[in-house]
Amino acid sequence: DTPAVRSVDVYPRGARFVFELTPTEDSFRFELPGAFDAASVRLLNLTGVSDLQVIEQGRKGWIPPSLAPLKERTDAQAKAVALLKAKAASLEQTRAMLNVSSAQVNGTESKDLIHYMEEAQALRLKVENDLADLTETLSLETEELERLEAELESRSPRRSDQIVQVSGRANTREPLLFEARTDAARWGLRYVMDLNSATGAIDVHMFASAAQGTGLDYSGDLTFHSRQPEDSVSPPAMDPLRVALRPKHPIPVRSPAALGLTSAVAPSALAKAMPERASNTMDDQGDEAVEFGAGLPVIASTLSNVAVLGRGTLEGDGTPSDVALGALSLKSTPLLVLIPEQRSTGWIVASMDAITTPLMPGRAELRVDGRPSGYTDVPEYGLGQTRLPFGSASRLSAKKTPLVESTGSSWLGGSGIFKSGYTLEVSSGMDSEREVTVRDRLPIPVDEKIKLEVLKIDPEPTERDAENRLSWKLSIKPGEIRKIVVEYTLSYPSGETLEYR
Repeated sequence: DTPAVRSVDVYPRGARFVFELTPTEDSFRFELPGAFDAASVRLLNLTGVSDLQVIEQGRKGWIPPSLAPLKERTDAQAKAVALLKAKAASLEQTRAMLNVSSAQVNGTESKDLIHYMEEAQALRLKVENDLADLTETLSLETEELERLEAELESRSPRRSDQIVQVSGRANTREPLLFEARTDAARWGLRYVMDLNSATGAIDVHMFASAAQGTGLDYSGDLTFHSRQPEDSVSPPAMDPLRVALRPKHPIPVRSPAALGLTSAVAPSALAKAMPERASNTMDDQGDEAVEFGAGLPVIASTLSNVAVLGRGTLEGDGTPSDVALGALSLKSTPLLVLIPEQRSTGWIVASMDAITTPLMPGRAELRVDGRPSGYTDVPEYGLGQTRLPFGSASRLSAKKTPLVESTGSSWLGGSGIFKSGYTLEVSSGMDSEREVTVRDRLPIPVDEKIKLEVLKIDPEPTERDAENRLSWKLSIKPGEIRKIVVEYTLSYPSGETLEYR
């Protein structure tokens, strides 16, 4: 038997179970599913047990309680398929006997032969029809059996053919607490965030999307942790920094073939992954209802970990479960942001100078005024400044048109002055006057030989930072088009080429 589960801590990759056993005799023995790591089994009552032993053993035919109905359905389906196969074999045998009998009627009188042939033909036709129907039924029932077997295999616990046997001698009749860890568990935080575009209030509902496949069902208190416990921790250290002159004549690099290396050991190129977009707009703009949990989330934060408490059921067959963790409210300033260089439509951004509750990393379903607007990945936020994207403002658009004019010999590699710039046209299809933020940039000379001179910025930007990023705050009316003009020159020595990074 397996003792009762007292509590479960779920990590991004794995879980810690605490079991409670009340000994009734001097010795005790219990079993844990093979999904638990035998090396992780620990007694939390340090003086309550002597001669503690943890042994891994093989076991066949064990099915967790939550999978018992599926196993019964699979066994019943297997019997039904076996019966259909037996019927099909019987019909095949009958058809073969009819064929043999037809070949042995040559000596029969004509009157009896005609009667015999009519009966044989009718029987053969019935057998053929029954066999055709049975073959189709057998095919469908076999497909269902394969589907049930695949489902049973996919939902079966890891290492279900193994058990972890724990035994020892009890020195007390008080409850004994054991912990065991498993890697057959996962969880991720899911948010539903609804921004009120008029007030800036954000209603945040938190859910834990969790699953565990140990074979043991659990219902009760759950603690979800933001970080995985580290297997090995080393003290921080820093190697000395050395500097030397670069050789004027670099040493030639010989190819792997020249060094006698085969292609199997030649170094491979590093693949560069394209970063995913922070926010994706939903195609479906429907207004479906969502059930939310009530109450403030209980969050415990330490220097190395953030944990949130919940209560729910995690079935042992790996079935995903959503556990409501609570809700909170954030105050923000809603912004409409346009960056024409990146895309023509605007962003909806919630700006917060500070938040009262730290946000754990997770996936967020975004809503604006109750309507779905997109999804985003929320990084871990402390109590400082926060910017959350809330999807696209499709009725707010901007267009960037470059202005290129060079003087001197040429732009690429020539002498003289390179004159450039651009115009931004911002238009609104919204139903009311709104303030928008438009962002763009000027180039930053990284070489003292390159000189930037700004000729014209109309209107003047609201902000220009140290990296030449420009921001304009504009009030725009429905149907209005606002224009921004930026002109500048870049001068550089003859024979050089400009390179933008």
